[in-house]
Amino acid sequence: MVVRPMIVNTPPLPMPNVWAIVAACVALLAVFLLIVYMICRKFSKGTDMFKHWPFYLSAVVGLILLLRFGISLTTVKGMILTLLLLYASLSDFKKREVPDCISVMILILAFVGFEPSNLLSMLAGAAVVFIPQLATTMLTPNRPIGGADIKISTALAFLLGAEKGIFALVVGMLLAVVITAISNKLNDRDQKQAFPLVPFLWIGATLAYMI
Repeated sequence: MVVRPMIVNTPPLPMPNVWAIVAACVALLAVFLLIVYMICRKFSKGTDMFKHWPFYLSAVVGLILLLRFGISLTTVKGMILTLLLLYASLSDFKKREVPDCISVMILILAFVGFEPSNLLSMLAGAAVVFIPQLATTMLTPNRPIGGADIKISTALAFLLGAEKGIFALVVGMLLAVVITAISNKLNDRDQKQAFPLVPFLWIGATLAYMI
């Protein structure tokens, strides 16, 4: 006697509502861009805000985050980091100063989605970034690194971890040196003139976060 296996008809798993996902993405991006608008408007003059590079750069970063990570905690965390660095970059560019609360908020953001196994890398990254910059400032007091630059780069290294934190700092420094040298040459400015570093750290941190 041959026993045939019983065939059980299992109900199909519910498919995700594509339109709901699209609507969530659009809503998240809209809220993000609204906050970007408010930050850019705070630092812009006149009605040319939408011609200002930070708005378009932030919009591109937000879109790439959604395409890269979808609707996730990683995307939201990346958007919050972008908003903090946008504010810091514009403040550094316009006023040559950055509020201390930005560095504190980046440190707090590091604990969103925190995994204890990454703590050693986070601490190592912060130390590796902080100590050389502090030593450079103490050894060359005539050309010190800005306190805000040290705080933000250290907070970023803590959030990103050792490898990505160092990557963000190196990329930011290289971009700052090269672009500033070219700009000073074209505009016949002193090459020793101080330059805002935070906008370049923003680019380095964004690239590191996307990797």
